[in-house]
Amino acid sequence: MKIIVIPPYKAFNYTPEKGRFIELELLDNMRKRGQLDGVQVDVDEGHDLGHRREPRDEEFAAEIIVGQLNRVKLYCNSGRPDAIVCVGSIMDFSAARMLSKIPVASSVHSAYHAASLVGDRFSVIEATDPQALIARHLAQKYGFDHKLVSVRVMSRSPQEMTKFIGQYSRDERSQTPQYSGIVDDMVAPCIKAIEEDRADTLIFSCTPLQIFEDVVRQRLADLGYGEIQIVSQLPAAVEMAKAMVNLRLVQSPRAYPSACLQAKPAWR
Repeated sequence: MKIIVIPPYKAFNYTPEKGRFIELELLDNMRKRGQLDGVQVDVDEGHDLGHRREPRDEEFAAEIIVGQLNRVKLYCNSGRPDAIVCVGSIMDFSAARMLSKIPVASSVHSAYHAASLVGDRFSVIEATDPQALIARHLAQKYGFDHKLVSVRVMSRSPQEMTKFIGQYSRDERSQTPQYSGIVDDMVAPCIKAIEEDRADTLIFSCTPLQIFEDVVRQRLADLGYGEIQIVSQLPAAVEMAKAMVNLRLVQSPRAYPSACLQAKPAWR
């Protein structure tokens, strides 16, 4: 099985080694857990925006969607992958589902499904307030607003965390003061979501946050919250893509119709 992961945009000063390092590290973690046996997962370089805006808000989401769709179209026409995973905590992939003729999964959508599968009340842990607002909107659009009890924010920019993660190896990272600070800033909203919002499941949304899943999971377990389930978005999307391929399913053309729909329903 071959899966292609498409980031929301091309990283600044892109090189194959550095530009996709967070996605590659998360996939390597899955590989070590035996979740990618018999599966080849490649990470696309992403669409080059030509600029780097700091805020991850609705305007930024609108700017990156066309580029990601073009990458989806490229791989659909290439005949190479068996499935596509669209990454990005602020990305809606409705157009990709209409466009793609092979299974396509999104990190947000897949994580909401996984959290709904294992619990009744989930909270999303996001980086910033604009991203939190988009997470709420997507939950409403995907039909999970009755399961989403909160979106908690750690108030660190994705760029700040990405820069930190790229500066150090995994072992070096954990020895720095910045590492402890980021973990503390993640644990705090997790506890608020559990205690104040009565969440039974947490979703780690923004891609850099997912790097810290294991240490945050252990910290929560040490505090007595070991029963709380944690879902990271990228692994959830890869698992969803695998399931669609194994079940021989693609997104239904009737659900996401183009102008080429043949079996047109008599109702709309």
